[in-house]
Amino acid sequence: MPSNSDKRNIQDFEALVHYVKKFERLRVDRAHGIAPHKPILLLSVIEQIRREIITENKIYLFRELIQTFLKYWSYLGSFNHNPDISRPFFHMRSGKFWHLWANPGYVKLISSKEKLKTLSEVKEAIKYAHLDEELFEFLQDPILRSSLVTVLVARWFPGKVELVEEISQTDEFRDLPEYLRDGYWELYNER
Repeated sequence: MPSNSDKRNIQDFEALVHYVKKFERLRVDRAHGIAPHKPILLLSVIEQIRREIITENKIYLFRELIQTFLKYWSYLGSFNHNPDISRPFFHMRSGKFWHLWANPGYVKLISSKEKLKTLSEVKEAIKYAHLDEELFEFLQDPILRSSLVTVLVARWFPGKVELVEEISQTDEFRDLPEYLRDGYWELYNER
């Protein structure tokens, strides 16, 4: 008969497999090729957890997250898509592990089928996002976090595991991206 500890390990393993599948099956826009917004957002959040910038299960759409997102985009992003963090921040909720906490007066809007399309709309309506508590706990563990990153990268950026590791260790962009020259600079620098 399995011990309580064995049962807990089995439950943890099953939960980890659940999140592996969620990361592999992210719903992304495919109209002009795969839009990598959600995988890049997850990599950005995971890096911020690893760096202890995100220390509690509250993911705010602040400058640090936007900067990290744009950094990953400069290496992994698509030329066919804009590097807009607001849409994946809002739409990641379709994965059922990413949840939104509304600002006062916006609860009905967040729970409706209405779509928020701009960074200002998202910031106005959403106070923060949070992950399933179990997933957040997994991302605190260096080994489990690394495993989840590997799964995410293997699925969405095949053959780029080493590149993603390098990106996570730097704050440098590949080149000064065109989008920072074309109006996103304010996004990059705002609080």
